[in-house]
Amino acid sequence: MNRKELLVKRLREKGYLHIEDDVYDIAQRISEYDEDLILFFNPYFKRYEIHSCTFFPSSRPTYCVGTDILDSRLLFKLRMADNRTEYGFKEKMKDIEKGYELEETRKEKITDDIQNEVKKDVKQRLKMKQHFTMG
Repeated sequence: MNRKELLVKRLREKGYLHIEDDVYDIAQRISEYDEDLILFFNPYFKRYEIHSCTFFPSSRPTYCVGTDILDSRLLFKLRMADNRTEYGFKEKMKDIEKGYELEETRKEKITDDIQNEVKKDVKQRLKMKQHFTMG
């Protein structure tokens, strides 16, 4: 299962209704806007919500925006959320993912450096041991 299918399954288990087709084509339009966005009806708050599977299944929240009425206002809210920042949702998510990749690369380099230092130390100790046992 991919991230999107996992999120749909998870929210369905919680009672959410996954909306794939509607009168205003909101579900289709948000997926064209960003493939990671999914439309649901939240029965607890009685509202339509857009969720993102970008980081799912991490512990980050998936909720983006919501409204009581399923119409173009939901898309407007999504665009407004994007417009409040200097760049859009997609760009923000790409930057965050790049940050994670850079952090992972940095951690791997630190691990490699530590391993190399340990190897050098072991080699030095072996040389010293040979020196003292030979003499």
